[in-house]
Amino acid sequence: MHFRIFLLAIASLALPLPTCAMSQKPEITVRFHTEANRNDGEAFSTPVNLFYQHRQAYLSRAADLSEKQIEKVLPFPAKDGSWGCVFKLNPQGRLRLETVSAEARGSALVLFVSTKAGQRQVMDLIIDRPVTDGIISIPRGLSEFEIAALKKHFKLIGAQEKKGWRERPRNKTDLPGRGEPTDRPPTRPSVNEPISSTMPPRRAGSELDLPRLSD
Repeated sequence: MHFRIFLLAIASLALPLPTCAMSQKPEITVRFHTEANRNDGEAFSTPVNLFYQHRQAYLSRAADLSEKQIEKVLPFPAKDGSWGCVFKLNPQGRLRLETVSAEARGSALVLFVSTKAGQRQVMDLIIDRPVTDGIISIPRGLSEFEIAALKKHFKLIGAQEKKGWRERPRNKTDLPGRGEPTDRPPTRPSVNEPISSTMPPRRAGSELDLPRLSD
């Protein structure tokens, strides 16, 4: 009798755990997708309307970067009332971003965020040059609910890590001192008029100064 009870106990340990106990859906997912070839087929690409570039593009179904490659974040309020966020990637993500930004130069990198409220497209950035520092800055478009979830899920970038953000001083005398943080988040004008599907020229201060990955 005791031996039978012992066998039942061992069998119960071997039973699979309930699905909810084995894997819990994260409170927020962050996915970056690059443009794909429309001829790759529905299994590999899907059509998406880019909000900021005002054109249709085909994106890779598989994310190029996800929350698994995000190390820290730094949210900041945007001028339009939404929120922006700086994403600092881990070493794996930094290498992946460098490869993607070099291979997909001139195309779009699109951010999708998913919470319990659903999934939505947040921002499309133009990849205008290779990015080697592992930093992706989203200038606007995130909600307070999404920012709260990001703060809960990721560590925040500290004051010391704000130094060296993509400030482009005109000469060496404009470089900030070692103890002076450059904590100004990147900002860009809004896009108010449609553009063609070709990548527009960079014109500082113009309405066509679209969000770019290297900013």
